[in-house]
Amino acid sequence: MYFFWRSFWDKIWPRACISCACELISAECTLCSTCLDEVLLARMPEQSTLPLLDSLDCWLDFDTRAIQRLMHQLKFGQSPEIALRLGQLYAATHDAPHVDALIPAPLSWRRKWSRGYNQSEWLVRGLSETWGLPIWDVLHKEHRPPQATLGLDARSASAQGAYRLKRPLPHGCRVQLWDDTLTTGATLQAMAEVLYRGGATEVHGATLARAH
Repeated sequence: MYFFWRSFWDKIWPRACISCACELISAECTLCSTCLDEVLLARMPEQSTLPLLDSLDCWLDFDTRAIQRLMHQLKFGQSPEIALRLGQLYAATHDAPHVDALIPAPLSWRRKWSRGYNQSEWLVRGLSETWGLPIWDVLHKEHRPPQATLGLDARSASAQGAYRLKRPLPHGCRVQLWDDTLTTGATLQAMAEVLYRGGATEVHGATLARAH
């Protein structure tokens, strides 16, 4: 019955790929097969971790054209479903981490209000649906200038002191911290420092993409 109604609605209101906007066929969901192949081909090799993280996994190469297009749509195209779909896809192709919870990187209230959503929250929602891990919305961010407008040294200085815990963490917990893109690592490390001070014994970092 589901496929009957989906086929019916597709004829009235055809679904489009959220990356390239081409019409999707009935077997495709959110991304067309071409864009999905481009995503899977953009996987990053294994990387060394950052000093304050127990591990780091950056999935996709931001410098590939397809991923840049996707990430721009995710953040500025009013398309939070891209983050949800990529979270589901990542979780379907990776084993669940041995952690107690997933933590999304927060946005400041001003940034979230202007964008309408937090892409990291949608990302971990897709991960949680597949892995069955809880989501802890425990980090708060003070408003700062966008990281993309700052130089390397300024990014690190801006990230320091920008985050705090909304509530205490269970002592000794292990968490995986998710953001959409890693550039210098300053943001992930600033958040990890707060989580360690709040009681976490392991903080594992992960992002959808990594810029060179």
